[in-house]
Amino acid sequence: MSIARRRSAATLCTLQLLLFSLPASSADMRNLTGLPAYPNLSSAMMDGVFRTDTLGHWCMRFWSDTSDSIAAVEAWYRKALLGSSEIDLTHDKTYQNIAGVSGVKLVLGIDYVVVYKTAGQSATSIDLYRCSPLN
Repeated sequence: MSIARRRSAATLCTLQLLLFSLPASSADMRNLTGLPAYPNLSSAMMDGVFRTDTLGHWCMRFWSDTSDSIAAVEAWYRKALLGSSEIDLTHDKTYQNIAGVSGVKLVLGIDYVVVYKTAGQSATSIDLYRCSPLN
């Protein structure tokens, strides 16, 4: 094998190792919603199916959590989603009946981000919803 081929193979192996050893904070690479993923995630998962919201929109969901405080995550999303409207979850029909819930829903058009904690939950949860318009 030539020196050039060995270097190419070594470079490729190094890149593969780097890609497969990325930390959890790189989970936004699996975020198919197009909405911004918080940069310091502990875990994350893209839902495998679309679901309908209360208005009948088909939505995909990226859900994650972080050890960062809820205040820090809310502040980050307020900056990342300029122009969004904000709903306190204690006043949101979907979340208001969950015992001990605190957090916000940031709405941008028909898409939204939910940042929340429930009583006894140590991690801050983040749900990103990308929805399709009604036909």
